[in-house]
Amino acid sequence: MHAGMAYLARDPSARESITRWFPAARSVILLGFSYAGPPSMTPGTGGGPDPGRGGAGRFARYALCDDYHPALKAKARELLTWLQTERPGTKGKVFVDTSPVLERLYARWAGLGWVGKNTMLLSPSLGSFFFLAGFAVDAELEPDQPVTDHCGACRRCLDACPTGAFAAPRVLDASRCIAYFTIEHRGEVPRSFRGGVGDWVFGCDVCQDVCPFSRFARMNPVFRPRLPERAPLEELAALDEKGFEERYGATPVERARVDGLKRNALLAMGNSGQTRFLPILERFAGDPDPVLAEQARASLERLLGLPPPPET
Repeated sequence: MHAGMAYLARDPSARESITRWFPAARSVILLGFSYAGPPSMTPGTGGGPDPGRGGAGRFARYALCDDYHPALKAKARELLTWLQTERPGTKGKVFVDTSPVLERLYARWAGLGWVGKNTMLLSPSLGSFFFLAGFAVDAELEPDQPVTDHCGACRRCLDACPTGAFAAPRVLDASRCIAYFTIEHRGEVPRSFRGGVGDWVFGCDVCQDVCPFSRFARMNPVFRPRLPERAPLEELAALDEKGFEERYGATPVERARVDGLKRNALLAMGNSGQTRFLPILERFAGDPDPVLAEQARASLERLLGLPPPPET
């Protein structure tokens, strides 16, 4: 259920075994790095707009840091180098989430956590707010024991999802997911899901925030936030390419692109209930970008209480 992310279905045989990616692999070492926010970042409980925030857009926690890929690769290489000094002749290959390696599968067997009903890897000591990285080596190492599933009868994550993105426990339908809509999706966000997006402008943490194990999350100094957790919607809508790159370049937010972030800001304006955004939406209603113009018109209708046109 990967929606428009066709790359996830590309060459599935490459994911069957890590030896397809690194034929010499005999052991896999997994590392977890917390990106949990400081105590001042109070977890939310739903996708709707927070009226106490004055019309600001929310970012998923992982997006507040610099691009994590270089830092994770460097940490994994550092440990691999140490292992190679301890065991001369050892060959290895580092991976983050850009390789065809099923990190969560190996992390589960390595004892880092279990796959929760929200499809995230849950750690009894880190919650789910952590990145995965690791490396495969050609040496036989003593394995750790997998962690048992501790979700039990809890279904807070499933019930809290504002867009009903979980088809079943541990089954995520990306075509209904806020994170997919606000990051990967190009074009118009389907009308039936816009209200559920709330004030999220990049990603979504709802299913993690409500998880009881999130209270165990702790921050790793490697990933200190560079961005605030919220940004005024009018500032986001006013971004140009230069301003977007200066503020969000080299962070995960860059993946949404400037027009995607502006579309998300216009959508959140419609969900805000704040009529002060009407002049901005009226200007964008005539924007040459058809996606931005359509979203602005839809948000105007929502703020003015007008019925939306029928879906086509």
